Order: sequence, then structure tokens, then C-alpha cells
Amino acid sequence: MLGLAVALAIVLAPGRARADRVDEAWRRGNEAYLHGDYAGAVAAYEEVDRQGLASSDVAFNLGAAYFRKGALGPAIWAFERAVALDPGDEDARFNLDQARKLAAGRAQDRLQGEQHEAAWIRAVTSISPGLLTVVFVLLYVGTFVGLFLWRRAREELRATSAAVVAMLATGALLTGVLVFGRVQLERTPFGVVLPDAVAVKEGADVNYRTSFDVHAGLRVRVVERDQDWLRIRLGNGLEGWVRRADVGSL
Repeated sequence: MLGLAVALAIVLAPGRARADRVDEAWRRGNEAYLHGDYAGAVAAYEEVDRQGLASSDVAFNLGAAYFRKGALGPAIWAFERAVALDPGDEDARFNLDQARKLAAGRAQDRLQGEQHEAAWIRAVTSISPGLLTVVFVLLYVGTFVGLFLWRRAREELRATSAAVVAMLATGALLTGVLVFGRVQLERTPFGVVLPDAVAVKEGADVNYRTSFDVHAGLRVRVVERDQDWLRIRLGNGLEGWVRRADVGSL
């Protein structure tokens, strides 16, 4: 299931020394993984990741090493990043699905609807951004073309032309709302719960009462930050505070 990416396009860094360190850490990570030293592989891949190289290969290998190490939350977080960087990576998607299923099977006292995204998120992600933009532009332009033709149409065709224009305008409006929602979604920070279980507090302090628990790999929305704490929101609308270190940013 969990293959290892064997190639990495190293981005040329300012200075040969830095590039050499990245290359050496990548090599150590691959060797450690192949020899079953998954903790060593994680450490090496994290060293590469800290250099700021936005590489799906690094994220994929890091996820594979985390998984073999038994850290499901970090594995899911890394695979999520790999998919975000390369949406066409079917191996990363497969591994992400398998890790999610395993994490969900281990979780105790799961909350109803915790993993379901809000309706507006499901709506704006149902169509790829590129296709959504093309459809919006076509409908928008089509509306004005239709208005132009309607003004020049013969009397007996005006009712039909008006109906067509109304449909185009409605489609453009709805598609425009989806485009706006997509833009807002891109600005919405998400994260993944890293530890096996995390107590979600009513406030940004450990002394607050626990509202509910979340499990490793759960995808959450980050709605507020307060020093070392994050206020998160689940798919079912529940909110609460967790330590920043317990959530991997996406």
C-alpha cells in the first residue's frame, strides 16, 4: 500500500551548502525507510520539509514513514498535503483513504457528522476551479449576448429569447456564488488533528472544561487563534479550543 517516492526534484536553493544538506537528508530518509528505520526516516524527511520545499514527493514519503511508525494523525496530515500539492497523485489519495479508514476504526466515541463538510464547502468543491471559472465566464458572456439578440429579435421570438436570457443570467448568478465561495474556501485555514485523541476545551486554556474529544486524522477548520491555542470547527458545527501543536496546518 505505502510505496516510497524514489525521486525528488530538488529546488535550487541560495547556496550550494543548503542544497547539499537537503540532498543528504533526502538520501538518509530513503535509506532509513528502506531499512525499516521509520523514526529515522521521519526525522530526515522532516529536515527536508523544514527547508520549505513544497514537494508532493516529500509529503508522500513523510506520510508513508509516519504510517509505518504508527503515527496515523501525522500520516494523514502529510498525505493531505501531498494530495493538495499534486491532486492527480492516485497513490497519495489511496494511502490517504486507507489511513483515514484505519484512524476512524480506532477512534472511540465518535461524534455524529464530525467529518462531514459544511454544505457550502461540498457545493464549491463539487466542480474543479478551472471548470467552474470557464462555466461562469461562458454564462456571463452568454447573458449579455442573449440580451443583445433579445433586443433585435422579432416580436414572436421575444418571449423565448427572454426565457433563455433569464436562464443564462440565473446560471451566471449561481456559478458566480460558487466562484466566490471557492475564493473564500481558499482563504479558510484547515488542519488535521495529530495525536490519537485530543480533548477540545471550552476556552483557550487547559483549565477550561472539556467539551468533546477528537481523534487522529480528523480534518477541522481553524476559525480563531489565541497564542498557543486554536479554535476549531468540525463538520457538524461543533467548536472548541485545542493546542496549536495538536493540529497540523494544511
